[in-house]
Amino acid sequence: MHTRELIEHLLATLDDARLSRSERRGLQATLDERPLAQGEQRVVRAALFDAVAQAMHDPRDRQALRWLEEVLAVLSAEPEAAEAQPSSRAWFGPEAPLAQLVVSQLQGAQRSIDAAMFTVTDDRIAAALLAAHARGVRVRIITDDDKAGDPGSDVWRLQRAGVQVCTDNSPAWMHHKFAVLDGATLLNGSYNWTRAGATENRENFLATSETVLVRAYLEHFERLWAELAPSA
Repeated sequence: MHTRELIEHLLATLDDARLSRSERRGLQATLDERPLAQGEQRVVRAALFDAVAQAMHDPRDRQALRWLEEVLAVLSAEPEAAEAQPSSRAWFGPEAPLAQLVVSQLQGAQRSIDAAMFTVTDDRIAAALLAAHARGVRVRIITDDDKAGDPGSDVWRLQRAGVQVCTDNSPAWMHHKFAVLDGATLLNGSYNWTRAGATENRENFLATSETVLVRAYLEHFERLWAELAPSA
């Protein structure tokens, strides 16, 4: 469930101004399956506060609600700072929903997505990359020249939409499968961005904010990009 769909689903429960036990369980199941990134949490919270404010008729009530929103934003600063501390998590396919996990991470990117990916054929991930590009995130992709021409490859479609793409143009494989988001989160593992990789293969995938690892992969990406990308 994407952020907009989640907001619409939650707003539907506002009609009777209560969150039933079954609605609470359904919401928890949705969040367990695809946790919200920190940026997505802020979007959802703002939308819900705005909806409740619109439902209020007394301006004093609206003012009180805005006060509550501002206070909660300040109070949540400490947990958010704690969340920003280095953390790592690993998943294994096909049991884990790898494609959904990648899409969730991409949806949370605010500034940049730098991906070195052997092959990209999963339209769900391509759509998340296109959406990131549309909202102003700089998206750069390095991929293998042979795999870019495979049936179902999304690489040239992404490039036509304005995403920056380059290939290795080498008889050897460009076999990396990693991405760095906002210069702060590393996605890495055996998992290619393909449907088979998400639903059939035995794959490993991790996300980490460990500074040393993120910096090493980002520096390597920049070296590859400087070597392979066409001169501006």
